[in-house]
Amino acid sequence: MGEQLRIRRITAYCMLAVCAMTVLMIVADFTNPVRTPVVLLFVLTVPGWSLISYVNVRHLSVTWISAVGLSLSVCIVLAQFLVLTKFWHPEAALAILACVCVPLLAHHVLRSQLPAVARETPGEPAAGAP
Repeated sequence: MGEQLRIRRITAYCMLAVCAMTVLMIVADFTNPVRTPVVLLFVLTVPGWSLISYVNVRHLSVTWISAVGLSLSVCIVLAQFLVLTKFWHPEAALAILACVCVPLLAHHVLRSQLPAVARETPGEPAAGAP
């Protein structure tokens, strides 16, 4: 259980970094070759992983496959919404999507912290215990 929480926390931190890099590159209007892979990584992983991690899936591979599928679905629905409303601004939509994903990812970081009781090593008293 502790290993799964550690993996979830590390992944959430990485996804937060991808969100930050995506928003930074969009807002600063970077046009370098790094932007495409970063945005592609964001679109393929972040929205789906931030949602699918609430489902307790036993296998990591199933989590990632589901995350990619859910990410693509979210982005397709978002693109369809942009087309139907005639508000075709994909950069703004990606920045908003990243800002929506940040609280979800922050929640994953917070909920994957081990409780103080679980962090104790056997044989040592709890912090603050007499």
